[in-house]
Amino acid sequence: MSSQVTGRPTGPGGTVKDQEIAAEQRHVDIAYARLEEMRADAQAMIQEGYRQSLAGTKGSLVDRDAMVHQAALRAQALDVADDGLVFGRLDLASREVRYIGRIGVRTSEHDSLVIDWRAPAAEDFYRATPEDPRGVVRRRVLHSRGHTVVDLEDDLLDPDAADGMTIVGDGAFLASLARTREGEMRDIVATIQREQDEVIRAPADGTVLVRGAPGTGKTAVALHRVAYLLFRHRRRFGSRGVLVIGPNRRFTAYIERVLPSLGEGSAALRSLGDLVDGVTATVHDAPRVARVKGAGTMATVLRRAVTDHAPGAPDELRVVFKGVVVALDRGRLDRIRSEVHRRSRGSVNAARARAAELLLDALWERFNDVGGPEAAEEAEGAEAGLWNAILAADGLASIDEEPARGSRGNGGDPKRDQFDARVREQRTFTDFLVAWWPLRRPLDVLRSLGDPDRLRRAAGRDLGHADIAPLAESWAGDGSPLSYQDVALLDELDALLGSPPRPSRRRRAPSEDDPFVVDGVNILTGEDVVDETWEPEMQELTTSIERLERSRRVDDGVVEERPEYAHIVVDEAQDLSPMQWRMLGRRGRQASWTIVEDPAQSAWEDLDAAREAMEAALGGERPASPGSSRGSARGRRRTRKPAPATPRTRHEYELTTNYRNSTEIAAVSARVLAVALPDARPARAVRTSGIDPVVRVVPGLGVTAAWEAAEELLGQVEGTIGLIVPLPLEEPRPADTPDMPDGQESLFDDPAFHAPAAPAANPVPGGPAWTAADRERLAADLPERVQVLDVLDAKGLEFDAAVIVAPETIAAQSPRGLRVLYVAVSRATQRLTVLTTDPEWRDTLLTG
Repeated sequence: MSSQVTGRPTGPGGTVKDQEIAAEQRHVDIAYARLEEMRADAQAMIQEGYRQSLAGTKGSLVDRDAMVHQAALRAQALDVADDGLVFGRLDLASREVRYIGRIGVRTSEHDSLVIDWRAPAAEDFYRATPEDPRGVVRRRVLHSRGHTVVDLEDDLLDPDAADGMTIVGDGAFLASLARTREGEMRDIVATIQREQDEVIRAPADGTVLVRGAPGTGKTAVALHRVAYLLFRHRRRFGSRGVLVIGPNRRFTAYIERVLPSLGEGSAALRSLGDLVDGVTATVHDAPRVARVKGAGTMATVLRRAVTDHAPGAPDELRVVFKGVVVALDRGRLDRIRSEVHRRSRGSVNAARARAAELLLDALWERFNDVGGPEAAEEAEGAEAGLWNAILAADGLASIDEEPARGSRGNGGDPKRDQFDARVREQRTFTDFLVAWWPLRRPLDVLRSLGDPDRLRRAAGRDLGHADIAPLAESWAGDGSPLSYQDVALLDELDALLGSPPRPSRRRRAPSEDDPFVVDGVNILTGEDVVDETWEPEMQELTTSIERLERSRRVDDGVVEERPEYAHIVVDEAQDLSPMQWRMLGRRGRQASWTIVEDPAQSAWEDLDAAREAMEAALGGERPASPGSSRGSARGRRRTRKPAPATPRTRHEYELTTNYRNSTEIAAVSARVLAVALPDARPARAVRTSGIDPVVRVVPGLGVTAAWEAAEELLGQVEGTIGLIVPLPLEEPRPADTPDMPDGQESLFDDPAFHAPAAPAANPVPGGPAWTAADRERLAADLPERVQVLDVLDAKGLEFDAAVIVAPETIAAQSPRGLRVLYVAVSRATQRLTVLTTDPEWRDTLLTG
């Protein structure tokens, strides 16, 4: 029999709980003492590495670098583990006791003091349940502040084997859910649940696809999976790197502490707005413009753009050879340009040499068409006769014809060789080539599409007539901000343009042009000739980690190839456009993937096209008839094996428990989901707060009402508050906007949804347009723990309390507006306030 206590006094020793805490503190003290010894060993190894370099040999320098690097990584991991080193304990039926922590700690005799949470021996801490205890009798979670154990909670998993074991508290997990948020995501290493642990420890090969409603812990699980993979497969994933992609920079700032807190700081953390080096997106496009920019047809449009006549390129080429003027007009030049693109297998920027060859071919053909050879020969003969007459008058011999050397490229035609050589030397030709085939940058090409006529030529039939003007306007001017969709377009352009051909690093030595220098010796003076232009053939070696580090720095002036990673994590994947998937696919051609998504939250309109682009990026088509097998009662897992042509395995998981929202807030989000997607099933919330959400009807809804709602919440919660407003308002959608793809009906057609007729109309005449200036004005007099942000920037974040402003406007701003609203109302953990101008929305949110 076990005894469950929550603080019953037992005499001078304090409560039973106090005694249990004191016993755990003794073990924690031993673990921290050993941690200090391990730190000292790491520092000693660093000093030893520097000492070995004193030998002065090249080998000693290599040994120093390797030893210092490894010791520094070890010291960093030990420092990270200092906060909450030990957080769990398992009491097994075999009487074995295992302590679980952030890293593994062993005594000097190699006895285990703490087991790393990622090790197989720690798996039972997360997988054991009362239905399947896996040999675990009691699971204990330790709560520490610094090095001090301040609380503990027990789960009794096998009562029949307890045999008098003390059980303290009411369970650690639910207590952790109600804690105050501090503005950044924390790790959940001490409270990972079984369905989450299955995802974290999923096989490293292939693709892991994780689905789940808001609050199910998808992001935290993906980040902990990264830490697990780096721990179990360090050589594989650590050498080539791991990339974590979030929807925006606010989101990446929110999660940036999680991996370092788990001892893993090597992963590259990027948002969709700064994935391309040297570019940072600052705005979201209006839904109508974003739909066009993100569509897969933009790849064709951009390909036409890079093959078009470059802005400012000359329309005519004129050269003179032996007195004959040879010209190529715009029509002929355009045909040559098309031929260059047709023949070139590489990038556009690298094709300038081929362009020069085809220009010379065309000039030679034109030279022959205008009778150039005969005229040149006649002029050359007359010139030679004149010089011979002058020489004969002085008693000198006549000019002998210089024998022409053949060329393999022109079949040994000396006249053609002479023509090519003379034309290449002309400044007119070289200046024309540079202007006609410039080395272009992706941003220059994108900005050039700000010209509606140029964009119309590139668009062909792939864009609607009504799309040209808003697209061109978004790119016009050098100062217009770049959007999140623009970043994917720039990456596409970068792949099309490529890098310019690298110039040879070896300069020609003067001795090579000196006929009196043979084998490095001047045959006239007998002196050795020193070649001062020598450069080493081999450049400095770098590791993949160094190249990845350099790829994060965009201001060091070093041009690096686009990095490819061993593993890529994509969060909020349901919002990615086809063009964004193409951008990610270039960085993971040989990668394994972790994809985190919730189709019900998707803000992208054409889900079928996005799914096809995702499958292409992941490296294989999705099997048509998947098999499935049940996992735990709380979560479902399906493992799919693609067709033989695509050997990558896919593991699919669904998280079904809402750990973020209270049941009261979850009920509001479920009502929005029922309107947006009647057949969708919300996650099950497990925590009740007793605090009902507040929905207020405010006739003159504006900045003041939103500010007052935030001020009220400041006195009710100690943590963060999210003040979520609509996207900046735009003009209503034109009547000739193309219909949605098949199966992607507009949500405005839903009879259950009473939205304003104009998707982006302002429901409050004279009210705020919710621009960046309005958001800044709203945040001006509020403390830092209140974040004012639009609905798209709120993706993936969570707050202790949230104010949702104008749900009717949010729902009406795009065909996916209701899904965006569903995301917004699920951000709060404790309190939710909604401000609306429409009484019907109050009834919808509170009663359904």
